[in-house]
Amino acid sequence: MGWGILNVQGDVPGTAMLEDLYKSQFDGTDTSHLKKARDGTILVPQPSDDPRDPLNWSTTKKMLCFISLCYMAGLAGAVGPLVASGYAQIAIDTGASVNTVASSNGYLLIGLGVAMFFQSSLAVKFGRRPIFLISTIILFTCSIWSAVSTNNTSFTVSRVFQGVGMASFEALVTATIADLFFVHQRGKATTLWGFSIISGISIAPLVNGYIVESSLRWKWCFWLIAIAHGIGFFLVLFFVPETIYKRDAVYDTDLGASASEASKVNDAAAHTIQKSAADEEEKGSESQAETVLREHHVHHNFLPAKTWRQELAPWSGYVSEVSFWKVFLRPFYMFASPIVFCGFFIYGMTTMVIVALSVASSIIFGLPPLNFNASQTGLMSIGPFIASILGAMITGPLIDFATKFFAKRNNGVHEPESRLLLLIPMFVFCLAGFLGWYGLEKAGSSSWALRDFLYAMIYFGNGFGSTAIVVYIIDCHRSLAAEAFTLINFVKNMIIYGVSQFVVNWVLDWGLVQIFGALAGLMSLFILFGVPLWIFGKRFRAWIAKHPALFADRA
Repeated sequence: MGWGILNVQGDVPGTAMLEDLYKSQFDGTDTSHLKKARDGTILVPQPSDDPRDPLNWSTTKKMLCFISLCYMAGLAGAVGPLVASGYAQIAIDTGASVNTVASSNGYLLIGLGVAMFFQSSLAVKFGRRPIFLISTIILFTCSIWSAVSTNNTSFTVSRVFQGVGMASFEALVTATIADLFFVHQRGKATTLWGFSIISGISIAPLVNGYIVESSLRWKWCFWLIAIAHGIGFFLVLFFVPETIYKRDAVYDTDLGASASEASKVNDAAAHTIQKSAADEEEKGSESQAETVLREHHVHHNFLPAKTWRQELAPWSGYVSEVSFWKVFLRPFYMFASPIVFCGFFIYGMTTMVIVALSVASSIIFGLPPLNFNASQTGLMSIGPFIASILGAMITGPLIDFATKFFAKRNNGVHEPESRLLLLIPMFVFCLAGFLGWYGLEKAGSSSWALRDFLYAMIYFGNGFGSTAIVVYIIDCHRSLAAEAFTLINFVKNMIIYGVSQFVVNWVLDWGLVQIFGALAGLMSLFILFGVPLWIFGKRFRAWIAKHPALFADRA
C-alpha cells in the first residue's frame, strides 16, 4: 500500500482492480475475462450482459442523459441568487421590508433541505426519472408563480417550492453518476456537474443585476428562468431515462466482489449455449458454463434493449422491495460513516465558507474604498466564473489521471484515497486567496482587480477539493450515494441558512480584516479533515463493510 495509507486485509468496499499488473506479479488473480475499456483499463464495476444495464449504454446516450441533468443543475444553482440584487424592488412591489423579502432565500433553503429526504427516498423506491421530471415541473411552475406574485406571502411560498424543485438536482445527480459511469470516468462527470452548479450561482447575479436595473425589472428574472426550465423539462423527458439497475452482485468488483469470480462468470456467459429440450434429455446435465452462472445467481434471459419510445414513459415501473419508511431513514444512518462525517466538513462546510463569502460580497465590494453599485458588484462574478471554467477543464482529467497513476503504482489496484490528492491544490489556492485578501484589506489597498483575482483563486481551488471528495464518497458508498449526499446537503443547507441570517452583520461588526482571517482559518481546518481520510480511509471502509445493518444497500 504505502503512501501513508494504512492497509487492511480482506475485501474492502471501494478497492478494486483497475490494471492488469496484479495478475502477473502477485497472486495470479485471473483478469483475462474481465471487461476492459479501449485503453485496457478494467471496468469497475463490471457491466452485465444485459442491454438494459446503463453501464452498457452508448457514450452518446450517457452524455445526453448527463448533460441534460447538468443543464438543470446549473439552473437549480441560479435559482437561489436569482434576484439578490432586486430585493429592494420586490419590497416596493409587494409592500414588505427588504429584510423580509431577503429572508425568502432562507426559506428556499429550508424547502430544499427538507425535500431532499423525501425525494431521495422516493427515487430509491420508485426510480430517479419520475423525481427528475416532477422536480423540473415544480421549478417551471413555481418560477411563473414568483413572477406573478403581488404580495410577499405568495412570493415566499413560491420560493419555498422552488427549493423543493432544486433538491433532486443537488442530491440525486451524484447517484446517477454512480449509475452511468465507471470508476475511471467519475472524475470528469463530477467536475461537469459541480461546474454546472457553480456556473448557475456565478452567472445569475451577473446577468440579473442588469435585468433588475433595466426596464424589464425583477419579474423578468423569473420569466426568463421559467423559459429555461421549460426547455429543461423536454431535455429530461427525451434524454433522461431511468438509470437505476439492479446488477448481479458478482459484477460489483468495487463493493467487495472478487475480480476472479467476475472474470469466471464473464467467461461462462461467453460460452453459454441455449440447448433444446431434447438436448437436455439426452445429456441429462447442464454445461459447466451454466453451472458457474447458476452458482453465482446470474441470469441471462435478458429482454431486448428498450426502444426510445418505451423509455419516454414517465415511470419505468421500478419499485424497490424495501418499504418507503425504511428507505426514508437510511440517510440518518450515514453520519455513522467516518467517510461521510469527514466528507461533510470537506464538502459541506467549505461550501458554507464559499457561500458566506458570496453573500457578503455585496457588502465587501460596496464598502470603501471600492463603493461599487449593484451592477458593478455583479461584474465581480466574472473572475470566479472564468476560474470555474479553468478549474473544470483541469480537475476532471486530472482526477481520473491521478486514479490510474496511483493504481499503476499500487500493483494495479485502485484505492479511493487516491482521489484525495486533489485536496492539496484546494488547500494551497483557497488559503492563498483568503490570506491574500486579508493582506489587501489590512494594507487598505483600493485594487478591485487584485480582489477579483483572489476571489477567482478561491473558486479555482475549491473546485479541486469539492470534486475530489464527491467522487471519493461515491467510490466508498456507491450504492448509497443518494442517501449520503442527501444528509450532507441537508445539514449544509441548514447551516448556510443560519449563516445567511447573520453574515452581513458579522462583516459590519468585525470588519473585513478579521473576517478574512477567520475564513482562512475555517477553510484550512475543514480541508484538513482529509488527513484522517487519507491515513485511515481504508480502515474506515473495512469497518463499514463489517456493519451491513447500517450501510448495506437493502433496496
